[in-house]
Amino acid sequence: MEKVILDIAGMRCGACAVGIELALRKKRGVRSAKVSLIERMAVVEYDPAMVTKSDIVKVVNDIGYIATARS
Repeated sequence: MEKVILDIAGMRCGACAVGIELALRKKRGVRSAKVSLIERMAVVEYDPAMVTKSDIVKVVNDIGYIATARS
């Protein structure tokens, strides 16, 4: 398992954070996702054999937010 931290722009409320978490957790290969509205970020644990960082970023972008993976 690996972890990636995403910076997320566009979250305005707790429901936004919950929606992002749910979308990330549904992605095959994602083991866990924790989103912080206050910090505007997510910590995602994933299996790199099943999903890539760019796939994870795309999940967030596809639901209307702007995500960037930290290096």
